Amino acid sequence: ATPPGPGRPDDDVPAAEREALRRGAWRPWLPFLLTAAVCIGMLGWVTVALPDLPDRVPVHWGIDGRPDDWDEKSLGTVGMGPIVALGMTVLMALMAAIVPMMSPLPPDASPWRRVRQAGVDRGMRTALGWIAALTLLPMLPSTVEVLTAGAWRMPWWLMPLSLTLLMVGVMVALSAAIRGGTRWSDRVAQDLGHRPTAEEAAEEEKWTAAGLKRDPDDPSAFPPKREGYGVGATVNLASRTGRLLTYGFVGVFIVGLPAAVWIAAALNR
Repeated sequence: ATPPGPGRPDDDVPAAEREALRRGAWRPWLPFLLTAAVCIGMLGWVTVALPDLPDRVPVHWGIDGRPDDWDEKSLGTVGMGPIVALGMTVLMALMAAIVPMMSPLPPDASPWRRVRQAGVDRGMRTALGWIAALTLLPMLPSTVEVLTAGAWRMPWWLMPLSLTLLMVGVMVALSAAIRGGTRWSDRVAQDLGHRPTAEEAAEEEKWTAAGLKRDPDDPSAFPPKREGYGVGATVNLASRTGRLLTYGFVGVFIVGLPAAVWIAAALNR
C-alpha cells in the first residue's frame, strides 16, 4: 500500500514520507505473481499433454485421494484446478488493489497514523497474495495425477494435508502478514521521526495486529472495527463472549475440521 492514493489524504504529505512509503511497494504483489506463474505453467502443461491423455479422465477425488468421478478430457476438465486457482488469484489481486479505498483515513490523521495505515494496507495485500497461493494446495496434486496419466497414485494423506495447510495457513498468513506490515511501518515512522501521540499509543494497546480488540474497559463483545481496518464489527477478546467465540472458531476450523478430514481419509484409505 502506497499512500497517497484513493481514500488517503494527500495534502501536506512530506516528500520524504512519500518516498519512504514507495520503497518496496512491489513486494506484496510477489505472491500473486508466483501463483499466477504456477497456474499458467500448469495450463501450458495441460495443453501439451492433452492429446496423449485417455479419453476419459478423473474430475473428482475423495478425501482419501481416490478418483470417484470421470468425464471426457478437455482443457476445462483437465485444467480445472489451475483455472480456478488463477481466477481466485485475479479476484484476490483486485481486492488487494482496492484495499486503501476500503479503509479510508480521516483528513486530519497524524503523520504516524498515515504511516501505520500504509503498513496495515501493505500487510493486507501480502496476506491476500499468500491466501491466493494457498488455494493451489488442494488443486495441484489432482491435476498432476491426471497429467501423468495414472503414473502415480496420490498417497492417502496428501489430500488431507493439503486441506489442512489451506485452512490453517489462511489464519497464519493473515496474522503474520499484517504483523509484518505494521513492523515495517513502525521502522519507517521511526526513520522519519514520526511518533504516536499519547492517545494513539494508548489506543494501539487495545488492538491486536489482525484488528481484534483487547479492551477490558469495553463491555461490548462485538465493537466496531478499528479505524482503517474496514467497516463492520470485530471481536473484543477481553470479553467473555468474545473469548468463547474465538476459542470456538479455533476449535472448529483450526483443530476440529482438519482433524475430521484426517480421520475420514485414514478410515477410507
